[in-house]
Amino acid sequence: MPGRGIDVLETLRLELKLVELGLYRVPTPGPPLSIFEDSPICPRYGAESCPNCALMPFVPFECRTEPVPCHYIRLNEAGETIDSLYRTGTREELEEALRNWLTATIKRFDDERMQTADGTGVSSRELAGRRERL
Repeated sequence: MPGRGIDVLETLRLELKLVELGLYRVPTPGPPLSIFEDSPICPRYGAESCPNCALMPFVPFECRTEPVPCHYIRLNEAGETIDSLYRTGTREELEEALRNWLTATIKRFDDERMQTADGTGVSSRELAGRRERL
């Protein structure tokens, strides 16, 4: 679980795999599954709360007190979020935007790790600062 030693990159990779496997399209009794919130990556599965979530650095500061902060992560340049796409988009549009954001974010982390690993990149402190500004 995030907040228990699993790093952000691995959390993002797991969520991408779950989206690709159709986790949020699987028919369930009751309401459909909520993106991130009903995922095994969500720390609400245990006794933890959102501040311990690996996704919190991606949530805009002003949205961190929302009931489901991760639904306010900006998924694209248009500023669409899970919350806005739930209200105005289709399930397919939502999944596509989420998949694109996860893929791009994973690539950015991988690229930054590669730069840091070969000594030409930025420090882990700088990476943390970048994530905080996202």
